[in-house]
Amino acid sequence: RLAILLDPAAPVGLGGIGVPDRGEILVIVGPEGGLTPAEADALTQAGAVAARLGPTVLRSSSAGPVAAALVLASTPRWA
Repeated sequence: RLAILLDPAAPVGLGGIGVPDRGEILVIVGPEGGLTPAEADALTQAGAVAARLGPTVLRSSSAGPVAAALVLASTPRWA
């Protein structure tokens, strides 16, 4: 199981986190303008791993599908 919180200020990129071969993967995308610090803290305290997609910020409607594709491409689930 893995919960990934997309955060453009995260210290690690999405490709730098370990993705499990099995179990549920949840990608959390905030609204346009991002999550509040309190929301982000609550999610990471609950076990979510913060990761950034890259140097640019995508719209929330695009960020989720892009992140899901990158995560699934890094596992044997779609190999």
